[in-house]
Amino acid sequence: MSLANYIERDLESRIRNHRELPCAMTLQSLASHYDVSLTPVREATESLQQRGLLVKLGNRRLAVNPRLAEIASDLEDHTAPPPPIDWDGVITRHILLLSLRGEAVFMREEALAERLEIGRTLLRQVFSRLSGAGIIDHVPRRGWRVRPLNEADLAAYLDIRVTLEKRALELAIPNLVRADLETMLAGNLPLGGSSTPRLDNQLHQYFIEKSENRYIRDFFARHGGYYRALFDYAALGADVVSEMATQHRQILSDLLKGENAKAIAGLESHIRSQEPAVQQVMRHLESQSAALPPQFTDIQSEAESHQVEYQQA
Repeated sequence: MSLANYIERDLESRIRNHRELPCAMTLQSLASHYDVSLTPVREATESLQQRGLLVKLGNRRLAVNPRLAEIASDLEDHTAPPPPIDWDGVITRHILLLSLRGEAVFMREEALAERLEIGRTLLRQVFSRLSGAGIIDHVPRRGWRVRPLNEADLAAYLDIRVTLEKRALELAIPNLVRADLETMLAGNLPLGGSSTPRLDNQLHQYFIEKSENRYIRDFFARHGGYYRALFDYAALGADVVSEMATQHRQILSDLLKGENAKAIAGLESHIRSQEPAVQQVMRHLESQSAALPPQFTDIQSEAESHQVEYQQA
């Protein structure tokens, strides 16, 4: 289901079932509500106008057609449609899976879009975002290459991350806001009784921003997205989440008490403790054939079959 179709069906369901409309009926408000561009909103509302469910008022706002009862051919209940598939999340997850398996495979837009049965424009938007985060690279005349992860690369990144993030916290200390630290402290909950652990990971970016050092910011903007995504994927299980939340709380508590040196040391220990979690996932994926949807399983073989074609082009 396209975004335009989903918006059209959702609005139709609300109209026919006399439910409250989601927001002010302007293109901009609808785009903001559905978190999309104006294009699918415009397509959906134009279709609803053509079908007589919406009318355009003199102030250019849209409204439910007051004569709807006269033109509606069926008045049975219209169930709200399920939201469209989050292709951004689906594609990102499986590309990260390929990366954790250490596979530097090439993906061609046309072939993958056809397999997933989605438009190339949507796929290109996802690839562009992943490229900006450093998760894939665009190689002219070959397509998009998955960035493979190996333990040496991970260790090298963590060394630099520890150095720069510790320095960021040192620079940030005069700029820290107590209320911000207390909010982040409350957002990290370890295991306790029957409660589910909760992790609020924003303290890292908070320290980086509060450092007011543009070179530190640039490093994490360029390289941090890839590793944040990998760590998010690797941080599986309540025990891991609980341990990380506990470490976050200790760092934040030390800062609130003015024990800055202890907080900086705790930050280094916390960052380095993430390496075993990723290594564990890497070993698991290397030892087993991780399940991938059939649309993704033959990406490697396709890239190899076109190797000569790419070289000759």
